Formats: sequence, C-alpha cells, structure tokens
Amino acid sequence: MGAEASFREEDFFGREDELSALTRAALEGSRGIGSSFMIYGPPNIGKTSLLLKLAKQLVATAGTDGLPRPFPLYFSFSQILSHPLALSQHFLQEFLSQLLRFLGDAHPSTFDPASMCDRLASFGITGCREVLAAHERCTAEGDGLSALVNALSFPFSSSGELFYPVFLFDDFQYTGKLQGVPEGAMLSILRPYIKSGHFPMFISGSSPGRVTAALKREGLFGTFQMIEVGGLSTDSSVRLWRYLCERRRVDIPASLLPRASERLGGIPAYQRMLVEEIFFRSAKVPDAVTLENLYAVSVTEGKLNRYWREFFENTFPDRARRGRAIRFLKRVLCDRFPLDTVEGAISLMGSSQEEGEAILSALEFKGLLKADLDHLTFVGDPVLADFLYWAFERGVLGKGTSQVTAAIVQARLSRTAPEPGQGGDHARRVAIVKELMRKWDLREVPLLLLDFGMFREKFGGKGLLEIVIGMEREAVRVRLPKVSSVSTGYRASRGGPRFDFDLVAYGFLEGDFSEENLVIWAVDVAVEKNLGPRAVEHFENRCRLLALEKGLPQDRLRKWMILNETADAATVELASRYGIHLSHPTQLRLFLNLFGLEELERDPEPARSPGSEVPRSGKTLEYELVLPIKADSEVVAARVAEEVAAFAAVDADTVDRIKMAIIEACINAFEHSASESGKVRLRYLLSPDKIELFVQDDGKGFRPGKTPEESKKNRGWGLKLIRELVDDVEIVTGPDGTTVHMVKNLGGDPADPGPVRQGAGGLGSPEEH
Repeated sequence: MGAEASFREEDFFGREDELSALTRAALEGSRGIGSSFMIYGPPNIGKTSLLLKLAKQLVATAGTDGLPRPFPLYFSFSQILSHPLALSQHFLQEFLSQLLRFLGDAHPSTFDPASMCDRLASFGITGCREVLAAHERCTAEGDGLSALVNALSFPFSSSGELFYPVFLFDDFQYTGKLQGVPEGAMLSILRPYIKSGHFPMFISGSSPGRVTAALKREGLFGTFQMIEVGGLSTDSSVRLWRYLCERRRVDIPASLLPRASERLGGIPAYQRMLVEEIFFRSAKVPDAVTLENLYAVSVTEGKLNRYWREFFENTFPDRARRGRAIRFLKRVLCDRFPLDTVEGAISLMGSSQEEGEAILSALEFKGLLKADLDHLTFVGDPVLADFLYWAFERGVLGKGTSQVTAAIVQARLSRTAPEPGQGGDHARRVAIVKELMRKWDLREVPLLLLDFGMFREKFGGKGLLEIVIGMEREAVRVRLPKVSSVSTGYRASRGGPRFDFDLVAYGFLEGDFSEENLVIWAVDVAVEKNLGPRAVEHFENRCRLLALEKGLPQDRLRKWMILNETADAATVELASRYGIHLSHPTQLRLFLNLFGLEELERDPEPARSPGSEVPRSGKTLEYELVLPIKADSEVVAARVAEEVAAFAAVDADTVDRIKMAIIEACINAFEHSASESGKVRLRYLLSPDKIELFVQDDGKGFRPGKTPEESKKNRGWGLKLIRELVDDVEIVTGPDGTTVHMVKNLGGDPADPGPVRQGAGGLGSPEEH
C-alpha cells in the first residue's frame, strides 16, 4: 500500500508513448490475449509511477460488449520480507484487498481472510477458502515454496466473466533474494501462465541484467517486450515544473524552466524534491545563478543529498566498502574514465576480486549499471554525478560544504553556451591567443600589454604608430614563461572538479622544468562587448578554486582576460585589485606583432579530418618532456599528450584514454620508482597510424609481488588500467630503472587492448605485478 497510497495521479506528466503501448496490451487481455513487458530503468526514474498510472487508467475502463474488465494487480517486491512464507502471506493479503476495492467493496480496516472470502463469494468468486486452507497447511509444515505456488496461482484461477487480472509486478529483481528458494523460482511458478499467452503481465525493475538472465534460463526472454524508461521530455518536464511551482507557490521564471529540466535530467522525483527545498527555504529564484546555488545546496546538504546518502548507506552498510564504491563511481561518472569491462572496473577499485564483484553486483542490483556479459554500461544521472563529487571532496579530501557548493555552481555556470552569433568569432580569438602563448619562450615584453588601465591612461586617443613608438620606450617589462602546453579548457586530474577556462597554459619561469619554476596561466576571452564586474568576479572565483585545488601560491597562478571591446573604470579597478591582467584588442595586436603574428583577422587553421595523413610524408613527429616527481605533475604530461593527439584529429574518447593511460604511468613512476634524480622522462611519437608513449624513470626497478596483496602495493593495478586504455603495453625494468612503452593505434578498436609483454628486465604477467 505504500506506493499506491503516496501516488498522486495529478503529479504524473509525460510518458504518453509508453502509457499508450501498455494500455493497449492490457486491454487485449479481455479477449484472452496476454502480452508480457519488462519495464526497466535507473532508480527514481519513474517506473513505479508509470505502473500506478496504468492501474488508475485500467480501473476507470468500463467493460464493453459483455467482455470482462481489466483488474490491475499491483505488487511491489521491494517491501517484502525475504522469507517465502512471509511473501506468500503478504501477496494474498494484497490480492484480496485490491480485488475487493476493485469490485466496489470498502477497504477493510484489518486483514480478515475468512470475512474477505465471504465477501468475494457474494460476487461469485469461489475457491478462496480452499486456497487459504492450503496456505495454512504449507505454513504449518514450513514449506515456503509450496505456499508461494499456492498464493501466486489464486489470481489466475479466480478470473472469469467479471474480470481478468493484469499483473503489475514492481521491483522484480528482489525476487532473487528469497531465502531457501532457488534463484528464478518466481519465474518458474509464473512460467506456465506467461507461456499460455492469456494474461497481460508487466514486470518492472532497476536491474534488467538480473531479470533477463532469469528469463533466459526459463526460456521466456523472447516472450517479453522491453521498454526502457528515461527522463521526461523537455516539454513534459516543463509542464511538471509549472504544476509543482503553482501547487507550492514557488516563483521560477518561465525562461529558466527548460534549464532546470536539463539540470535534473528530466527526472520527476528530483523536480519534486527541489521544489520542496525551495518552498521550505522561502527562497526567491530570479535568475539562473540563484537556481544553480539552490540546486547545489540541495545536492550538498539538502533533500537531494539525503536521498542519495540514504541510498548508498542502505546499499553498502559497511563504511569502507561504501567509500570504495563512491570513489569508483566518481571516477566513472564525474571524471568520465573510459571503462566498460568488469576486469577494468575491479582494477580501478583497487580491491580484491571478491569485493570488486560484490560492489559491481550491488550497483547492478540497484540499477546504477547494466551488465551484458562482460560489458558494463553506467547510468547517466547529473544529480548523482554531483552528489558523488560532493561525497569525494567532502569525505576524502575534507573540503567544506560551502566550498564544494561553490565549485558545483561555478562549474555549471562556466559551461553556459555563448550568445547567438558569437561562437565562431570567440573560437577564432581563442585560437589566436593559444598560438601566441606557444611562442612566449621566456621573452620579456612591456607590462603595459597586460594592463589595460595603465595602457588606456597613457595611450588613450593616440594613433597606432604613436602607441608602437611609445611601447618601445617602456622600461617596465615582464618575463613570460616557457609554455610547455596550452589547452582549451581544463580538468583537474585524479578526481578533482572541473574548472572551465578558455585556455589554461602550463609553463616554467626558467628553462628548467622543475616544480619550483612551474606557473599556470588561466585565460578567458571575453564574449560581451563591455566587460562587467560580474564577469570578473566569475573569473576570479574559478581561479581561486583552481589555485586551492592545485595548492598554488599566489605568484604561481597568473590570470589574464582578453577584452572584446572595452571595460568600464569600475571593472578595470576590480580586476586590478584581484591581480587579473586585462588586454584590449589593440594591446593584443601589439602582442602579436612582437611575436611575428601580425594577421589578427585571419581564421585559425581548420581542423584536420580524421582521414588526413598526419604527419606528412609518413614522417614521425617526436616530442620529449622531463617532469619532476611531484604531485600533479602528471597533468602536464596529459596536456602534452592531448596536444600531440590534436595533430592527428583523434576523437575525444581516444584522447581521454591516452591521457588517462599516461597519467597512470606517471603516477606509478612517481610512487614506486624511488628515483634518485627525482625526475621522469617522457617521449611522444606520432606516426600516421599510431601514437607511442614512453614513460621512463631511473629508479630501482620492480619485481612481481609474491602474494596478491603485495602485488597490489606494487604497480599491478596501474598496469591493468593502462592495459584497458591502450592497444599495446611493454615494460622493461631493471636495477637502472623502468620504461613503460604504450601504443595506441589510430582508428583501432579501443575495446580490444593488446597484451602486456615482458621486457628485458624479466617482468612477469600483469596479474603477478
């Protein structure tokens, strides 16, 4: 009665196609035609509401031409006790109660089987007392399986000219948890009735893999039609928003409703929770920033947070296992780790085979992943992803709730699409600045090129030639770094939050690539014609989060904004107070001239097509990099790999795999090499058909572990992950150090990794490492 009592038909929106198909199939039962459907989808998506809405529609259906009426029997297996005797008792109670209500009898205050049988007899339904007597005998003998057979058979035998049953079985995956009963026993009991083709039967669950496996064992898989339930369409979701806001007298501008729908993935349960959150906080939602803040608060400390926190606490009562599951899902859903196999998933967890399989089994049971043989598919849920980010940042890194909330808001706002007509011009300007920064190479330039306020004060109203002559006389200069990589956007490695900038450059203040000389430049190219204080505040907030995440001192993070046309005096003063460099298009033109890049108006070089020959004439391009063994240095290696891959127009998924592989290889070298020099050397080789990556340290080498636990303390898990990511891996190790050689074929199948080969140093199989 729990789901039925809480279901409000007026809260149901959308699902017209699914509801129409199920209704047609259910009504065909009046002619003795029974269709079987399996309805699946992630938790909280709305499967139960769909079944209950169907039940309401069927109850309101009047019988025609003397045909029997459809009687929807809804039963959820998630609320039952795991013993079959308790299940059979509960099922009989629900069946008798729902049938009497369907026939127009008042709902009894207590469960009185004898009295219920008498009332059913008055409607011409006999056999009730015999079923109850048989059930009592099974209960006395402790025969749970026979009690189940007896209880489940009653609805089929009681149908007739008055009604026919339409079975709505929810959370069907829980039938596999019955004590003392073989797995799949429930389907074995139902099998003859399903095979008869006379009774409409709809089963629902969050774990389609488990149910379909049971269907295949019983030879029923071909009998069932599959319906996957996802988020609502934007139109249906917006209509639900309007209804919920009107009911709770919450005012959200109509222009924000499509954004709010997309933010929550069109999931009705989330919409109800967020509206309740806004209502109880008596909050006003005038703009998108406020909406994002209220959403982030709900994810980090409100209703959305409590929902998922209780979900994981119930799924994983053991704290250590719960933490491992959350860290694993965080890497997959937030960091988009390219993972689709069971072996790779267990390797990523860093757990034993037994525990890893138990975690995957629990996640599959709850509907957070689908397993098809050895192939894994993970649920796409934006709210869950943000919750996992909060859980990791708060529980593992110890960050404050307000800090995590700010990061979620900033990450979302920074991904807002450009205004119409501005996307192409913005991309061209970003490409030009990117090309400029690659050429800096420790040059000294006038500080005025980076200070719009002083530049306007000194050269406002003057011609270009006069400005050029004046700049040549400028004595105050600044030394630019030697840029090792400059990339569009930025993602922190190893589980950090995402901070979106137009450009992020890694450079070194001296020629030596050392941690002491590392400097990061964060760059935004303004879209608005007149830069305002809000844009500066937004940029500064992202920079603070980046500095905090990377542990950068103030002088190691440089902030630069390129104006579109101008900025008012208050904005310039605010930028100066925050230490943000501002450059006008005129300053940028002078900047380009200094480095021989005079054609500001030219379009950036078009991207190469995947089929183009790169590099030309079959030559191999080679790049080398030396990194200090220091936390987060692997990010530099990943960025360089990204730039190398860009020459070959490699697809985004392959680039992610290459970056993650080199990050894992670098981390292995950092943690296990014990290098005396404190450096790791990298080589990148790009040829027309492949990218080769070499990670070399001069440490003590390593040997296979003698036990599985000892193996995990060495490099085994990292090598297993690398093997999942690239096509071929070779390790050469010895007393003079270790070299990991990785090959990623361009255009190859990423799901078919090659073997890990033993090098001259005498390395065993990856399972031994």
